[in-house]
Amino acid sequence: MSSILGSLRRMKAIFVARNLEYLRDRASFGWNLVFPVLIVFALAVVFSGPPRALFVVTAIGTEALPEIVNFPGVETITDQEDKALDRLSRQQTDLVVKIVDGSVGYWVNGNSASGAILELLLKYTEDRPLQRGETDGEAIRYVDWVVPGILGMNMMYSALWGVGYVVVRYRQSGYLRRLKATPLTKFEFLSAQVLSRLLVTLTASVIVFVGTNLMLDYKMVGSMTLLLLIALIGGLAMITLGLAIACRTESKEFADGLLNAITFPMLLLSGVWFSLDGSPEWVQTIAQVLPLTHVLEAARAVMLDDAGLADIAFNLGLLCGFCAVGMGISIRLFRW
Repeated sequence: MSSILGSLRRMKAIFVARNLEYLRDRASFGWNLVFPVLIVFALAVVFSGPPRALFVVTAIGTEALPEIVNFPGVETITDQEDKALDRLSRQQTDLVVKIVDGSVGYWVNGNSASGAILELLLKYTEDRPLQRGETDGEAIRYVDWVVPGILGMNMMYSALWGVGYVVVRYRQSGYLRRLKATPLTKFEFLSAQVLSRLLVTLTASVIVFVGTNLMLDYKMVGSMTLLLLIALIGGLAMITLGLAIACRTESKEFADGLLNAITFPMLLLSGVWFSLDGSPEWVQTIAQVLPLTHVLEAARAVMLDDAGLADIAFNLGLLCGFCAVGMGISIRLFRW
């Protein structure tokens, strides 16, 4: 009986001590109260807005557009001709219209039922001559669109927690202090962490990519080499971001809060699960500050649109900038 009571007393002591430790860490305690409120607010802002239109018409130019663009339930966007026809071939728009020498030129996708309906409405409502063009192509399945998001999300979690959280744990346990007594430099230690986690991240991404493709047979029309380059630079950007967070942080709880503060906005705003096309412009502007946004934009351009290196050079350039800034901050501020 006495042994059981002694065991319960020790369990109680550990339980109370752990709770007091958590409460004394005011930063992480406060963050755990504030963060859920911020997430609810972010979801309310992102998903607020008018209902989605029944049809989407892409206009090339704005001169004397046909009456159909003013119909209820029709959303009109303006784009360049080549991009508009690309969207039409993927059934991301239902009709493309353009004014050509006083007549209405329009293109439809022969595989789109919505396009056929809009074409009939256009013929009944437009008095000007019509010039018809047609393209084909199947709609991109949601799985084709979301696979890059899943791969990017997996990379993000592996990079941030696999480096940021672990380095903080090393510091908290005193492991880094013991390493300081060795000839190892900060740069050598940080570089080893980056390379180790990059190998793990790329290996996991390749396994997930091949495995899911065998099961789902999703669309991949671009260069595998270019996709691997995106994964390499994107992984480095995420890892150096994790290092920058961990370079001075001493509390694992606070590090966990900071990592969540970075990952949740990227999950919501980087296009992992849904497109931000219908969201406010300022939301899309914020999304461009997040590294995962550029990883997914580049990956989808290669996988779905057969983009080349020149097409994604802007995204890769920004990711390289994230790498340089993150590694520079880490080396400058790192503390054993």
